[in-house]
Amino acid sequence: MKWSVPAVGLVFLSGFAIGIAANQPQPLLAAGSAPVYTVYEANVTDPTGYKNEFLKVVVPKLEQHGVKYLARGGVTKSLFGDPPKNRVVISQNKDMDDALAAANSVKDDIKNIATKYADNIRWYVVEGVE
Repeated sequence: MKWSVPAVGLVFLSGFAIGIAANQPQPLLAAGSAPVYTVYEANVTDPTGYKNEFLKVVVPKLEQHGVKYLARGGVTKSLFGDPPKNRVVISQNKDMDDALAAANSVKDDIKNIATKYADNIRWYVVEGVE
């Protein structure tokens, strides 16, 4: 069978149209709609003071912001690289704005209370996957 230029063009355009139809672009989601995860690490030097003075103040504040705990305390083990601190908390917030609001509500407590009972504190947020 001999193909003419118009026939080849029609086949090309048909394939192109089918490809576009099969791969419709998805609508953009509103910024900040993905859940976010926070990771908090601290080297707790006084567990009793940390629990009685810091956690009793901070946990209710974070829960007011809808923080969902995925891991809190427990056993940690390094799989690669530096070992984690002796206190690791992983939590989920509905979006970046909520995570930042929660962090702002306790930043002074971390600075003024947690540092009395722990050192090497690190807390960061990571966007989740849609």
